[in-house]
Amino acid sequence: MKKLPIIAGLLYLLAATVVTACSAPRTRPAAEVVNMPTEALAEGRVLFDKYCNSCHPGGMAAVGPAIINKPLPKFAIRYQIRKGLGTMPAFGDILSDTEVRNVADYIGYLKKGRDGEVRR
Repeated sequence: MKKLPIIAGLLYLLAATVVTACSAPRTRPAAEVVNMPTEALAEGRVLFDKYCNSCHPGGMAAVGPAIINKPLPKFAIRYQIRKGLGTMPAFGDILSDTEVRNVADYIGYLKKGRDGEVRR
């Protein structure tokens, strides 16, 4: 009987975690059409949506942390995409160097936002 409050508390924490992770706000509709300034950024967006957006929707936090407010230089972002870190998988065997660069450039584009201001 002494374990019942502990089990109930753990179940509550598990339910709260699942609800929070599943209800992360989307920053833009999935079907929104955005004209990218370059083809490389357009490819970066497509790849980001395919491989990154499920954990970092629009660069914001969900399963993974927000990535648009990190002051990492692009070489560090490219390294993390290639090698992974913590629970983030490595994409070095999936994406070419050009594709990794395009994703990192798209993340930089997200950091600047549409108004050109760097987000902090």
